[in-house]
Amino acid sequence: MKKILLNGLHYESHGAGISKYNHMLLKTFIEENYDVDILVRDEFKSELHSERLMFANKDISGSKDRIIYEQLTAQKLYKDYDLIHFPDYATPILYKGKKIATIHDMAMHTMRDKRTFMQNVIKNILLRNTIAHADKLICVSEFSKRELLNYYPKVENKIKVIYEGIEIREVYIDYDEEVEILKRFDILDNKFILYVGTIAPHKNIKKLIQGFNYIKDKIPEYKLVIAGKKGWMYDEVFNEVAILGIQNKVVFTDFVGDMELEVLYKNADLFVSVSLYEGFGFPPLEAMGREVPVLISDIEIFKEICFDAAMYCNPNELEDIGHKIIQILHNKNLQEELIKKANVRIKLFDWKKAAKETYSLYLNTL
Repeated sequence: MKKILLNGLHYESHGAGISKYNHMLLKTFIEENYDVDILVRDEFKSELHSERLMFANKDISGSKDRIIYEQLTAQKLYKDYDLIHFPDYATPILYKGKKIATIHDMAMHTMRDKRTFMQNVIKNILLRNTIAHADKLICVSEFSKRELLNYYPKVENKIKVIYEGIEIREVYIDYDEEVEILKRFDILDNKFILYVGTIAPHKNIKKLIQGFNYIKDKIPEYKLVIAGKKGWMYDEVFNEVAILGIQNKVVFTDFVGDMELEVLYKNADLFVSVSLYEGFGFPPLEAMGREVPVLISDIEIFKEICFDAAMYCNPNELEDIGHKIIQILHNKNLQEELIKKANVRIKLFDWKKAAKETYSLYLNTL
């Protein structure tokens, strides 16, 4: 019997991006009883329970520790497996067995100016190794496939596009807890517009704030809620709020837990993301799945994923951002139309389907 291993070292209880991808693929494999072993960090021993789980038996804190473990420490473990799936581009250089990597985006090329010289060197070495030696490459969207081929045109026969899913859980929200959360964020008595995601340069949050400021006097009852942890180069976002003098109109929640996020989605009148670059983009779909109207930037990936179930704006023009916010908030029929289309669109993104297609790729690669 062939043995398959999923590298789950990116797993986080409440992660985003690659961590969320790793989390949901791991969770679905376990729930659906797939014949796949999963490697996770020791810190999750009390949280995760399955006979398919293997623990690293080493303290791994941060990406540096994880990469060292993947590249060197785990070599002996890899020898026990016929195929290993790595959830990002950093497959081990020394491992020569069959492997699959998931490519989420080409940010290592398109955002080189947002990283240090040494970070770019390391990422470039790891990506080139993966491109050369991975047996198959999973892309999470047609957009990420096109970007990959733009830089590495010879890998087309290796690529399989598998859409990620979204998780819309049935959650009971206690009224008193809901009130407490809204009070904590100082939005109990306000309507609000919601952004969910990391605070990072490519998320274009500074421009979102400017767009909101442009029309704030037309919607005095609204605040803008920025729900997400600090990523990198975030000072200019906070500084912009201070420069504009709208500290009482913009709320930064920092990291939010699952229940806090559900309360925010439940009470938001509009979800907005004017991101400049994504490989997939979970939050717009999560908002759509919770029947929140969505306004997003007119970038390729959002058009592919959300199609006609969202409204689009130019992420570089604060006037367009502001006008589109007003257009949705003041038009109940438009809100209902977007929600109706979203209820159909989100059915394309299912983790059981993603797990089934991923496992099928494993078997075809062996």
